[in-house]
Amino acid sequence: MPSPEPRAIFEAYLRAMNSGDVDALGRLAHPDFTLTFPQSGELIRGVENLRAEIVGHPGGFEGNGTDRVVGSADRWVVTPSSTLLRIEGAGDTFTGVSKVHYPDGTDWYDVSIGEIHDGRLWRVQTFWGQTFEAPAWRASLVEMIETAR
Repeated sequence: MPSPEPRAIFEAYLRAMNSGDVDALGRLAHPDFTLTFPQSGELIRGVENLRAEIVGHPGGFEGNGTDRVVGSADRWVVTPSSTLLRIEGAGDTFTGVSKVHYPDGTDWYDVSIGEIHDGRLWRVQTFWGQTFEAPAWRASLVEMIETAR
């Protein structure tokens, strides 16, 4: 049976990350997997540390906007939910863009650049940027677009 195409591997990784599917991540990750967050200077080495980061996410991580009770039965929160917006690339290197909505009401974009090696996800860098209101001074120069949520 042929191994999956590199793009399919990267897309499966993004979907697993966006949903918090640690089992799928274990199947997809290369034994020498690393994930770096350049903005904070962090490097996660190995799939076990990746799993621990997801499981240890403050307030839990259900992914995909799953409702769950936190605290008392009358207090509901929505855990972080992600929408995969775009994947591009060729060969063994791909870029994916997702939009993440957090329980505090903030929206962030994440851009992940991934490399496939030996049919598994090997190296990933993820950059985060919070959404913000467009400044009034450029209103006459731009068109406003609708963004996915």
